[in-house]
Amino acid sequence: MNMNKTTGITPAEGIGVIRKKVWLYVIGILVLGLLVALPHIASAYAATVIFILFVYVGYAEGWNIMSGLTGYVNFGYSLFAGIAGYTSVILIIDYGLWWPIAWVIGGISASIVAFMLGMVMLRLRGSYFAIGMLALLLGIQLLYTSKYLSPITRGGYGFPFIEPMSFTAMYYSAFVIALVSIFTTYKIITSRFGARLLAIREDEEAAESVGINATANKITAFCISAFFGGLMAGVHVAFQNYIEPHSAFNIHWTIVPIVMVLLGGPGSVWGPVIGAVILTFVEEFLWSYFTQAYMMIYGVVMVLLVLLMPGGIIEWLKSRGTLPKVRTI
Repeated sequence: MNMNKTTGITPAEGIGVIRKKVWLYVIGILVLGLLVALPHIASAYAATVIFILFVYVGYAEGWNIMSGLTGYVNFGYSLFAGIAGYTSVILIIDYGLWWPIAWVIGGISASIVAFMLGMVMLRLRGSYFAIGMLALLLGIQLLYTSKYLSPITRGGYGFPFIEPMSFTAMYYSAFVIALVSIFTTYKIITSRFGARLLAIREDEEAAESVGINATANKITAFCISAFFGGLMAGVHVAFQNYIEPHSAFNIHWTIVPIVMVLLGGPGSVWGPVIGAVILTFVEEFLWSYFTQAYMMIYGVVMVLLVLLMPGGIIEWLKSRGTLPKVRTI
């Protein structure tokens, strides 16, 4: 039996690997095709569930870029979603800007805020950073309700009705943003920048001792994370068709991405996607059949999943040999 001295595999094994890749590509193309056609062939309910899934994927991938790769748990993630959501709505309603442009500017505004906050907050570590970001989230929520910003944000009343947009346009917008966020995560994780972030996660002092500028790399990841969270928030607000401080800065939009990333596998490309898919359908099922107690059951299910697979589904599959131990997954 001939064996390649470089790879250590036989020709038959090589053919098997190629076949698996071909099947994966075929399945991927079929899934993408189905998702593209879904608004035209499925019920409104099914399309809405998949739209929410796209939103969750965008949020989860955004949170993963910072917290999954660096280990800095960001409990203030919805702060950036809220700022971007308000920015896009104000630009649309008060200045008549086109939706997509307003969304991008909203994402950029979230990145600018992340840069300014990161200069200070990312000098904190561990629980101090997590608690500090949570405190900022609550503080910003109050600020947007206060009399100081009421002329701009409409205070607690907010913007109850936003310029209407077709569901199909929102669906494809969320779909594209979700795909771009996955692709960006892949490019980061497989780059030198991603390797530096992972080195910071494993041992920040050791990373700095070999010449890695930990603060600069963390701030860069923080800004990218805020951008994708903010960009998806613009689409999400368009779907909700209203925005006010409590909903915009709701900690729910922080907790949900965290749980999804932890379930799927932090610091991976597909972990947030897997977590989002599972939790979206679990949440929808529980809400449909256990209307009064679904949040309690949902919480118990999440705790059990995280306890049984502490490294996430991706790491669990890698440990069993089902998936190769590579960063590209």
